[in-house]
Amino acid sequence: MSIATVILPVVLAAALIGVLRYLARRVRSAAPGESETSLLATVLATIVATLQSANQPQSSSMDQSSPAAPSQPREGSPRRASAPTVDAPASSAAHVEDAPTWGYQLQNLDLARAAASPFDIIVIDTTKDGSDDTVLTPSDVARLKRKPDGSPRQVLAYLSIGEAESYRSYWNTAWKRAKPEWLLGENPDWKENYAVCFWHPDWQRVMCGAPDARLDRILAAGFDGVYLDKCDVYDDLERRYKSTAASRPDIEGDMVELIAKLSRYAKARDPDFLIVMQNAEDLLERPDLRAILDGVAKEELVYGADQPEKLNSTDDFRQCCRLLDLMRGDGKLVLVVEYLGDLGKIRHAVQAVSPLGYALYISAKNRKLDRLEFDTLLA
Repeated sequence: MSIATVILPVVLAAALIGVLRYLARRVRSAAPGESETSLLATVLATIVATLQSANQPQSSSMDQSSPAAPSQPREGSPRRASAPTVDAPASSAAHVEDAPTWGYQLQNLDLARAAASPFDIIVIDTTKDGSDDTVLTPSDVARLKRKPDGSPRQVLAYLSIGEAESYRSYWNTAWKRAKPEWLLGENPDWKENYAVCFWHPDWQRVMCGAPDARLDRILAAGFDGVYLDKCDVYDDLERRYKSTAASRPDIEGDMVELIAKLSRYAKARDPDFLIVMQNAEDLLERPDLRAILDGVAKEELVYGADQPEKLNSTDDFRQCCRLLDLMRGDGKLVLVVEYLGDLGKIRHAVQAVSPLGYALYISAKNRKLDRLEFDTLLA
């Protein structure tokens, strides 16, 4: 039995007792000449107002230290998400209204639909489907920079800096037969994505410094910023390429330096260009990195760290929030994306994240990121 089931009858009973007491006083003190119709209208208005108040969600004094799972509804009963169960830092509550809305799509981009979306920020690929044949033009990007109401929207370009993608223009088909020294193995979870020695000068030249380099193309297309993925590839290297990782005295520092290099390069050409890092939140302990970032994004803060739609542990949730709050404390943007299909879990994720002042986007459980989900703005 849920707490709401226990508490709600008590609240309603107390509310009705209050109504009856009020009505008794109201009848005794009715002004001379006051009509029965007027008195009845007052009575009805009081009852309606009381019932509406009683039907509002009630705050709870439950422990709010962890992302407790939504309660399971009885068969045939409406699904209800559990109450928010995370501690919001005192400084966050005042900034909840400042959190923007955002969307995230990397495949099958419908330009007209994206332009018609309500999001304040969208993260997209530089192409509609990953191929150079569908690369977005500056006019395409400019179209996306305006919301339907005419207000501005920030458009960020996705860029993987820790893995090489075989479907990109820089890929040489000969690399599968004879790898360059910076190219490692294929990601077992994402086919055609290959780990790289991201500190290697040749890989970094793929990223920036020439007209055909990835970041240079993003800048030329007029994007507002870049959304850096696989910044945590050093974890993969330490698990799967131990000798390569061990050859670096400070492999995490190597990643910080690469991000810093990309930031310096981009901001020298556009001082307002945004640098947003996805995951790798452990790096946020480094003030020098936070200083060069404009935002951070976290996948699967509440659900899915171990397996799809599985609630994350309290310790993991708290630790991630502690690190993300370092960026919030610096006045920086924090984005969160959850991959969910269950409505109760979607509502629970919204309840857990919203008080923290982070911007939350709910994508489909399949993680394909092939559609902008508008309806979850109202979850």
